[in-house]
Amino acid sequence: MSSYGLGRRQFLATAVGVAAAWTQVSGNAIAAPQPKKASPGNSVQVWLTDVSANQWVAGQKDVLFKTKKTANPLTIKIDDSVKYQKVQGFGAAMTDSSAWLIDKLSKAERTKLMKKLFDPSAGIGLSLLRSPMGATDFNASGNYSYNDMPAGQTDPTLSNFSIQHDEPYIIPALRQALSLNPSIKVMANPWSPPGWMKTSDSMIGGTLKSEYASALANYFVKFIQAYGEAGVPISYISPQNEPMGAPSWPGMFLSAYQESELIQEIGKAFEANGISTKILAWDHNWDVPSYPETIFSDSAASKYTAGTGWHIYSGNPTSQTVVHNDYPGKENYITEATGGVWQDSKQTAFSEALGTWIIKGVRNWANGVMLWNIALDPDLGPLNSDTGGIPMCRGLLTIDPTDGRVSYNVDYYALAHASKFVQPGARRIYSNTFGEGSIENVAFQNPDGSKVLIAYNSGSVKKTFSVADGTQSFDYTLNAGDAVTFTYSGPTQSGRTPAATKVSDPTHDFTFRSPSGPATVTYDPALLPFQNSIRTGNKLLTYSLPIGASIQTTGRALSRSKWTATASAQPDWGVAANAIDGDINTKWSLGHGTTSGDWFQIDLGSPTSFNKIVLDTGVNNSFDYVTKYQIYVSNDGADWGSAIASGSGGIGKIAITLPARTARYIRVVSTAASGFWWAISDIEVYGSSRGTGSVTAPTAVSNGLQLKTWTSKEGSRVTVVFNGTADSKSFKMSTDGSYTYTLPSGTSAMFTTGKLSSFPKPVFSSLAPDQGMPRSKFTIRGSGFGDAQGLGTVYFGSSYAEIDTWSDTSISAYVPKGLPSGKVTVSVNGTSGVDAGRSSFDVIDLGPALPRTGWTAKASDASQWDAPGNMLDGNSDTRYSSGTGQYDGLWIQVDMGQTQTFDKIVLDVGGSVSDYARSVEVYVSGDGTDWTKVSSVTDGQRVHLVSFPAQTARYIKVVNTGDVARSWWSIAEFNVYN
Repeated sequence: MSSYGLGRRQFLATAVGVAAAWTQVSGNAIAAPQPKKASPGNSVQVWLTDVSANQWVAGQKDVLFKTKKTANPLTIKIDDSVKYQKVQGFGAAMTDSSAWLIDKLSKAERTKLMKKLFDPSAGIGLSLLRSPMGATDFNASGNYSYNDMPAGQTDPTLSNFSIQHDEPYIIPALRQALSLNPSIKVMANPWSPPGWMKTSDSMIGGTLKSEYASALANYFVKFIQAYGEAGVPISYISPQNEPMGAPSWPGMFLSAYQESELIQEIGKAFEANGISTKILAWDHNWDVPSYPETIFSDSAASKYTAGTGWHIYSGNPTSQTVVHNDYPGKENYITEATGGVWQDSKQTAFSEALGTWIIKGVRNWANGVMLWNIALDPDLGPLNSDTGGIPMCRGLLTIDPTDGRVSYNVDYYALAHASKFVQPGARRIYSNTFGEGSIENVAFQNPDGSKVLIAYNSGSVKKTFSVADGTQSFDYTLNAGDAVTFTYSGPTQSGRTPAATKVSDPTHDFTFRSPSGPATVTYDPALLPFQNSIRTGNKLLTYSLPIGASIQTTGRALSRSKWTATASAQPDWGVAANAIDGDINTKWSLGHGTTSGDWFQIDLGSPTSFNKIVLDTGVNNSFDYVTKYQIYVSNDGADWGSAIASGSGGIGKIAITLPARTARYIRVVSTAASGFWWAISDIEVYGSSRGTGSVTAPTAVSNGLQLKTWTSKEGSRVTVVFNGTADSKSFKMSTDGSYTYTLPSGTSAMFTTGKLSSFPKPVFSSLAPDQGMPRSKFTIRGSGFGDAQGLGTVYFGSSYAEIDTWSDTSISAYVPKGLPSGKVTVSVNGTSGVDAGRSSFDVIDLGPALPRTGWTAKASDASQWDAPGNMLDGNSDTRYSSGTGQYDGLWIQVDMGQTQTFDKIVLDVGGSVSDYARSVEVYVSGDGTDWTKVSSVTDGQRVHLVSFPAQTARYIKVVNTGDVARSWWSIAEFNVYN
């Protein structure tokens, strides 16, 4: 059994808020932004969005390039001689709900609306469309596929295949869009194949029966052929929407190994039928980059796989660059992103849509960006009438089917900043950016030679920046939260002195030769937390390798005959010993969602020299791996010191290389929370046969591999090895040649080496609070901790603390669970391994809680899944949840059945780590009518102790006093103490 990660549906079910009045920007759309006729020479056209003024993509007075130098530290340098990915466009999804609503408009209003969406001149020129294959949670009717059969019956020949459902309003809407913008590319994919193909015999849940993989491949063929005959060519498909989750509406679980096999079937079927539609793998969240890479590492599937589809509901867009660098020949598309009622303002919605999905998305190698529903109704539907859904997503626009009123939402205008001006086939070109909290940007060159620069001020104050292109520049001032699109036809690069004299850019591009053309790999310090780090001598080596690469050492796998294994948690059916028994079919399992601080440990029996550890998640297990880890070693099992290695886990086998170490105990520690359980089917340790060889970046390669190096201004040396040949190739690594790395065709490996002495010395300044319960939150202040956790550790005595956030000056973490009461020393080891200092912390024991026999609970708001009584049942795996986002006045109430005396309560959110109340007031009553306030809380956290003078009462009411919040309010356990 496993607990899987979050997709849009699970994300919405745990991170939503109440509907806000700003959902619709205005009752009527402003006139679609109209580009002025391109001016020759140095004129720059400007379109501005000022969210606070309700001004959206509004044309401004032109600015002029001038031949002048600029030393402004906020200078964006544009260089069209450096070109990156081709951009196919920007768009959204023509869901069943969207098409149904558009069809309800009068012909005149429908034509007007479609022009505003798709016409490149009269509208915003959307050029990508996603079209679900069958039912989703957003359709005006119930569940359907294109080959439904009565329960228990099958149709392997697909004799009943029909797209009849789509003919009344979905296909006409797609055809009309294509008539307005013939450059549109359509992507299609199923939420579920026909139920008879699945283990559930339903469109709900289950997974694909292997015997129907060929039938499902032919299902895609028939769909593409039928849509083509209907006038809607399909440019892209993915085998399955969000294969990591199986929601209560159409969906299907599909492992990376299953998808790899299915892609092979689809690819062969496409070849046999002359279909050129491209296949995108994954089509799910940023946080599992090893899923698409697992497919790319299978050459039989990779040859049919054009790239990856990404959703934005968990993880970070940097994962797109991780996958791009590993497999630079593959494309990347953001295929689903939606705003919704969990966003607390227009500004937040605009920031996420433009700043994250478009600017960061494209800077991280996206070839296109697609939002979710084009249109929804005022109730955020229609939702699937058979299975329902969660009415919390926002469309690009809102259509009221009762009166035909159309309102254009913030997402429409965020897309317009790109879709209106960036032509299909444009290339992203070089521009430096300044990151979150400053001026963020992305630049393009259109096929006609014109250039587009989109800039967004994600900071909190007005900023004046410069734009330099060749020998010319101009200045522009942008208020906090505002965005601007610049378009211009010149200037061109030249050999004269460039206008930009001071350009800050910590990134670097490495370009290599490949049979398909230049392959560019990007170094960015933001990648380092996603890579693997090793402390070796006086240096820190950080490296990345693609899934499919292998590492060989000169040592052999050690005998496990004298090993024993333990873990921080191990259910009866998943004991630690299963990971060292040599049977891949047995496994150790954590038994719950992984948290930072969970660990697995091996006792080798005696001090032993080793230099590699391999963790294997087992056959066809795509999900239950450690997301991020650190490696510790010890000779006594008590003193673990600093981490010697860190990295990111992934699907399948993960090899962790180390400088040769001699120790008896090895501990792998999780350093990130995950919805996955953590499982290990097999773990092997390899002995070192060559002294204490150090792991370093390669200095030379041969065998057809290409190597390039670069040194950052901070002194870090970056080395990239690229395999541009048609076969897997190997190279030596480390000064003594004890490591041999093998790279698959078309992949790269990156190594970054820095001196530990270049890291600032960490300093522990303060700890607050200095007492609390296990699992309560505390904050350490100081300096020099490092910008990411990396090899850094916070200890409570010998126990690891779960890290919430880690920055150079502040660490927020949680008191480890299971600690006995009393004083304990808190210490910090920085990312460079240096002890930053320590302080004392008092762990509080509240004693036994009052018995809850006969207690009852109720709430102002409760989800259909999580009743108020769950917080009194003694089971932390069940919970009460509000079913709405938090708002001022939301409340829960407990009736203790009789009058009792008490002076504190504990609100414990359990595993719902973000769904706690940020601020509350506590009231008591003897009769449930007259209430007395006894406490106020303004710093809520996951496990919150609320103390007050002793009270004698029967009823307790806790009232949420916060503003609208993204999260639901959840309480797994409500306990009362005296």
